[in-house]
Amino acid sequence: MMLDTQEQFEQMWFNNGTQELNGVRASDKGWLVYFTAAWCGPCKKLDYEALCRVAHQRGLTLWKCDETLNNYTSGYCGVRSFPTFAFFTPKTVSSIYKSNITEEVAEWINTL
Repeated sequence: MMLDTQEQFEQMWFNNGTQELNGVRASDKGWLVYFTAAWCGPCKKLDYEALCRVAHQRGLTLWKCDETLNNYTSGYCGVRSFPTFAFFTPKTVSSIYKSNITEEVAEWINTL
C-alpha cells in the first residue's frame, strides 16, 4: 500500500487504539513502512513484492513511502537515507532497519 500523505501516517501514529485502521496489525497496532525514492539505485535492487508477501505472513502491511511523492513523512520520521524500513506502534518508532538486500530485510520483518 502507498503512504501518499502525512495525514495517512498521522492517523496511524496518533491512533489511541479506539479505531481499527486498515493496514495496522490488530495485536499491537503496529505497521511497517518502506521509505524509498524513485531515484534511489539501491532501492531498485529490492524485491518489494516479495517483502510484501513476507510482511503479510507476519500479519503486517508494508506501506511504501516514496520520498519523491511524500517527502514530509520521511523527514518527520528522521529518515536520511534510502532504503530504510521502520516498524511503528502508536507514537513510537519501535525498530529501524537499513538494507537493500531483500533476504536480509525479510529476516528482519520475520522478527517483528
